[in-house]
Amino acid sequence: MNWKYFGKVHKTLYRLTGGRLGARMGWIDVALVSVVGRKTGKQRTVPIACYPYRDSIAVSASNSGLESDPAWYLNMQANPEVSVQLGREQFRAMAEEVPEEEREALWEKIVEINHHQGEYLQQTTRRIPLVWFRRLDEAD
Repeated sequence: MNWKYFGKVHKTLYRLTGGRLGARMGWIDVALVSVVGRKTGKQRTVPIACYPYRDSIAVSASNSGLESDPAWYLNMQANPEVSVQLGREQFRAMAEEVPEEEREALWEKIVEINHHQGEYLQQTTRRIPLVWFRRLDEAD
């Protein structure tokens, strides 16, 4: 499957329907996350599987178990302020690493929801980043 093409179609469908379609893939929630590209300065939007965390969501930068971090994660490191669409809800957030003391418990929940993430953990030697989107108030 051409994942780049699939991602574009998914993103378009998600936006055109206001999040009514595309916000779930099977039993997994999907958010549209917009971040500024670290090299281009252009806004990039990607659909990312997400998981409940605190008052928001978290994502795994698993990159399907590859040895490199996904581009969106590298962009978030350079430009952590993001826009998130989760279904019909939209909010601004700061992309932050999940605190070390909460990683293991969150991984357990993520793997329980999405067994593929457990497979990705086994496939790579890198430490897969877990990022949560800390919601920003309108005043921020």
